[in-house]
Amino acid sequence: MTPVPSTTHAAAAPSAGPARRPRRTPRGAAPLLAVAGALTLSATTVLTPATAAEPAPSRVDRHAVVLVNFRNLALADAQRAHDQAVRNFFGPADSLATYYKENSGGRMSVVPAKGDGVFGPFTLDMDDSAACETGKIAELARKTIPDLDYDHVSIVLNSKYCGAWWGLASVPGPVSWFHEGAVADKAAIVHEFGHNLGFAHQKRQTCTAGSFTACTDDGYSNRTPMGGGGEKKGLTAPELLSLKWLTTQQVTTPTATGSVHLAPLHAAGTSGVRAIDLPLGTGGDRIVIEYRTPDSATPDLDVAQGVNVYRIPQGRYNQAVLISNVGHDSKAVVGSFVAGAPISDSSAKLSVDVSQATAAGAEVKVLLGSGPGTATTAAPSPVPTGPAPARSTNPAVDAAVLSTPEADDHAVIGSTVAPEPAASAGKAGDGSLAATGAAATGPAVIGGVLVVTGATVTVLLTRRRSRRRAH
Repeated sequence: MTPVPSTTHAAAAPSAGPARRPRRTPRGAAPLLAVAGALTLSATTVLTPATAAEPAPSRVDRHAVVLVNFRNLALADAQRAHDQAVRNFFGPADSLATYYKENSGGRMSVVPAKGDGVFGPFTLDMDDSAACETGKIAELARKTIPDLDYDHVSIVLNSKYCGAWWGLASVPGPVSWFHEGAVADKAAIVHEFGHNLGFAHQKRQTCTAGSFTACTDDGYSNRTPMGGGGEKKGLTAPELLSLKWLTTQQVTTPTATGSVHLAPLHAAGTSGVRAIDLPLGTGGDRIVIEYRTPDSATPDLDVAQGVNVYRIPQGRYNQAVLISNVGHDSKAVVGSFVAGAPISDSSAKLSVDVSQATAAGAEVKVLLGSGPGTATTAAPSPVPTGPAPARSTNPAVDAAVLSTPEADDHAVIGSTVAPEPAASAGKAGDGSLAATGAAATGPAVIGGVLVVTGATVTVLLTRRRSRRRAH
């Protein structure tokens, strides 16, 4: 099921973007990770890059943060919320802007729509008792900035009634919602904007030995902000592929058995293969392989070192799932591989093994059904089907109904900021929102955990509405 792209507000000529986050001094070479395996590397193995789709062009994303009060309940500290939003959305270091600038290789700049990017507080014509009506909040908030051109808007509110979530976002789409305390939570901000770009929650699964598809859920990947990793982990290779943020030289698709040297996914520069992208049988699924290692000079400040294998359902890179044939926990240091054992799918005649991994890169053996031979490259890989949010020329688009809102359990975000307790957990207004935060203990939490499964996403998308207001 391909998500329906949403329509966003038109962007006028952009202002200058925020400065790139200063590069940190590397913590030194990562420890050697020697992985036992039966692979003997061939000196004659040759690998050339695949002819992947050209990377996406640069884009400037104009963002507005709107602080709102209800008639009967105001923000607890509007000035503090304003200052935190300016810093954590647009600041020159460790902000939403610097996170996506670095992960996109400079192709995306998040900038204030105007001024410092934060507006209000404005009082909405509704009481806190209606705070779960997120669509209504979005529409009223949009009316407070009628002449402002922007691409995405984040709404910050204080609610004692609807407190079963910490952050919400349309997937993909132009709107996100935050409880007041969440503007101090950079992990939540990065996560919700990821939903706006089309990313689903990234799960991990344990698969039956010899299969990449007979799998059961095993928590979240812990390799991305979209899978409980927090803001100190970069995006995964599938997420980068979904937005075409890897270059043609950084992706390869072998067509015969051979060894691939993978550079760390977020290593400085553009040289080196960063991802292996392979078809998984003939059913439309794909496999993406990456190598990650912690490096304080990159977005991967504290990622677990190791080679990771992801299943891409029907080529939808934004819905990737981390897989392993062995159960693993959120602190697993070797990704999909445990004790040097290769992982494989017998029906697809595909096996992946790792012989060595250091700070400089990993040697990955891909065994295809054709048997041993020289690794070659396939025809161009299919263009990723992850959504690229469309632009609108109509600034009066009804942002409240453009796409499916998705709520986030705190464990999915990977936050270190504790959510503020609410007097009442409340109930999501449209039935498609799930819970997050301290008050998230009921069925809505289950919704948050399940929201990225195929069945639940299907339900959410079938409830999508597409309505525009006349300008």
